[in-house]
Amino acid sequence: MTLSPMPPRPPRLQVLGRVAGLSVYLVSGEQVRNTLDIDFTQGGNEAIYPTYVPRGEIWLDDAIRTFDRMATTLHELVERDLMLHHGLGYDRAHDRASAQERVFRRDLARDRPREFDARRVSGAYRAYLRDTRRPARQLEREIGAALGRRSTGRSARRVA
Repeated sequence: MTLSPMPPRPPRLQVLGRVAGLSVYLVSGEQVRNTLDIDFTQGGNEAIYPTYVPRGEIWLDDAIRTFDRMATTLHELVERDLMLHHGLGYDRAHDRASAQERVFRRDLARDRPREFDARRVSGAYRAYLRDTRRPARQLEREIGAALGRRSTGRSARRVA
């Protein structure tokens, strides 16, 4: 006798897949905003929303489509990693995650997904993890460039 998996508990609607050992859930964004957090949009993770996103889960708002679901999943993974494992605050982690997301969105635009592809998100996340091994200054410059900003580190020259 095979047991069928338990249906997700609200506000979770369905499991989209697993990425980097985390469950990615589609949630009722409306229900989250009405009952938990009016500011919830697109997605969340346990580092930024520890009071309601359980450990080991990424939540995606059901109002966003497949393309955005994949890009947002990568964003949430990177943001979570930087906050939980590298000690960054939300603003810096969010900026870095946005830079990674921007690159991934360009890749997705070249070959648009028809459905959520956890393997493709995993590949982008592995690429991010490889990139984090580069020297911090180099990574900061590249992230700044991706965000369209000049470096603000001490090594940046002042223009008189």
